[in-house]
Order: sequence, then structure tokens, then C-alpha cells
Amino acid sequence: MTDCSDGPSTILSKRTVPPDDATRGINQEGSHGSRRRPTARRLSRTLGRLTALALTGLVTVAVAGPATAAGPGSGGGGRPAPSVDGVRVGWLPSGVSFTSAVPSTRIESEVIIGTFEGGGTTVRLTVQRDTPEATLDDVASAYAQYYPSSQRGRVALRDTEAVTLLASGGGISEMTWVEGDPSVVLTVSGRVGENGTTPPGLLPEADLLRIAESLTVGPAPTPTAWQRLSEPLIRVAFAVGLNSSEAPPRVPLAAVENGQRLVGVLEKFRTTYPGLSARVTVNQIYFWAQDHASVRFTVAYTYQGRSGSIGSTGEAVFTHGSWKVSEETYHSVLGLASLLGSAPA
Repeated sequence: MTDCSDGPSTILSKRTVPPDDATRGINQEGSHGSRRRPTARRLSRTLGRLTALALTGLVTVAVAGPATAAGPGSGGGGRPAPSVDGVRVGWLPSGVSFTSAVPSTRIESEVIIGTFEGGGTTVRLTVQRDTPEATLDDVASAYAQYYPSSQRGRVALRDTEAVTLLASGGGISEMTWVEGDPSVVLTVSGRVGENGTTPPGLLPEADLLRIAESLTVGPAPTPTAWQRLSEPLIRVAFAVGLNSSEAPPRVPLAAVENGQRLVGVLEKFRTTYPGLSARVTVNQIYFWAQDHASVRFTVAYTYQGRSGSIGSTGEAVFTHGSWKVSEETYHSVLGLASLLGSAPA
């Protein structure tokens, strides 16, 4: 898939931009049911206890959990997949399922990028909602700024047309179109052969079109009660788990997935980077499943007389009754220290 991180996957400059802390949540059908109110009361009490614990630095980020937790692997094989920012996918190639959704910013516009993977196939759906007056002509003009006419095309799609990006060897690498009022800009792309068993290439055009035709574009979702109660717990987990401290390793690692296995990792990191000070600010949380959320955050650091900040994206997971920093995110943040010039932990 062509990397369009600086290209026209987002079409217009931002007209209306949500604040950095804005959170969009995915509505999951059947996620609460009759248990919603008791769960909310338990969570409210837990939130109060959590605040008191946070003041002492001994934080266990524990909550009652969703009534039902829809796992990240739902969908695929012809079954409906979860929504990506209110856009539901009705068909995916066999073996492909929903694996993540990440908020991003491209050309000063806010987007959500949903990823579906399986069997060496990767499909991405990008949803852009902050250009409510966008038109297909705007899409075509944006593509023309980045690609020569030989790489651009059009295809009939969903009672309109999509602007396509053509690969040098033939085939469509991505297609972008606009629909709805207010406008929603949608991009679908896909690749196959990413598991090493078959030659890498583009997803067949017929499959790309079938995915695009299967979409149901709904309104932007509003946060559920579970998501509203979970957001401050995720913020605390990232602060406790990732802020530097002199507390025993078990204290910050209580807020990290599989933290009990990472004591040696943290001890080695502290030895490698003595005196490193780091503070994390969570900028945006996006819930793409009841037990998974993508988190955009900034790490402000001071080390050996130098200060600065680094932006990154990670994941929070709800496991064993608690929201925690994912283990992969924890390793990734420690690895950012390599940018300071010393060997990483």
C-alpha cells in the first residue's frame, strides 16, 4: 500500500478541529444491557478510591469492567466487522478481522485509521470527518498536488465516483471518495502477501471494490458510559506506568500489562539512563473495542541537561479488571530513550 502519510488521504485543511483531548468512542451493540446502572455505580465509587490512591503513588487502576467485552478480532470471513468511527464494514476477505483503530493527523485534519488483518492480507479504512463541506472535486485536486496524471484514475462506486491511486505495475492501491451530509471522506486500501508465504502485492481490485460497497456510513459515535468512566482511568494508568519515579518497580509496573514480568527491564533501564526524568501527557483516547483503546500522548523529558518532548501513539488494554498500558507500548516508550543518544534499555 502506498504510504500517504503526507499525501491526500486527508483531503482538506482543517476547518473545525476537536481539541487535543477530544475522544471518539465506538458504540458496541449489546455492550451494557440491564447491568449498565450497577456497573456505573461501582465505577463511580472506584473512581473516588482511585483518586485517593493516586495521591499516595500506590495506584491499582482497577474497575468492574464492561458488561460484555467485545474482543478486537471480531469480524472477517463475511461477518460484519466493528465500526471505524461510525463506518461499519459489511464484508472482508476470508480470515481477515479487525485488529486496531488509531487516531491520526494528516494535512492538519483529524482521521481515524482502522486496520484489518489476517492470512497475510492487510486492509485499511481511513475515515475523515472534519471537512464537512468536502467534495469529490476537492479529493481530485488534492491527489493532483501529489501524483502525476498517470497515477490517478476514477472508478464508479456507491452511486458516485472514487478517485483512485494506481500502482506502477497496474492495479488500484487505494480509492478515496466523499459521501453524506455533512461530508465524510473515506479511503480504502489493501495489500496481500505480507506473511512471507506469497509474493507481496495489491489486494485484488474486485475485493477492494466489494469492501467499499459493503460500508455503511453512520454518524460519528458518541462515547458510551463505560468509555467516559474508563478515560480518566487510562490517563492515570499512563501517568503511573510511564512517568519516571524512584518508587520500587512494582509501583509503576502495576499499571502495565504483564508488569510483573518487566521488573528486570525497568531496573536495567534505570541503570542505563540514570537521572532521566519523563512526564507523560495523554492527548487523545480512542476506544475501538470495549477492552482496547488507542492513546496519543506526549513524553516530556529532561536528561543530561537537555530537555524536549516526543509524541507517540500506544494502546491501553483492559485486563484482569484494570486498564493498563499495553506491554508493547511500554517497551516502545522505553525505546524512545535511544533518541537521546545512549543505548536503549
